Amino acid sequence: MNESGKDKKTVEPTLEPLLQAHIGKQLKEMYSATAREPVPDRFKLLLDRLEANEPPETVTEAADDEAGAK
Repeated sequence: MNESGKDKKTVEPTLEPLLQAHIGKQLKEMYSATAREPVPDRFKLLLDRLEANEPPETVTEAADDEAGAK
């Protein structure tokens, strides 16, 4: 018995194989489209500064300054 005093059976949710395949295909298409989108300039700036080993505070402040200037 569990804490509430009632036995509970564990039920695994299942989907039909065709439905699983359809959902998988749709998710792959969605994520593939997202991966093809260009990287925003703000993220490029942050990545460049992180690669230059600048402290995190400087990176965040610079990105905020850059975003505010646009």
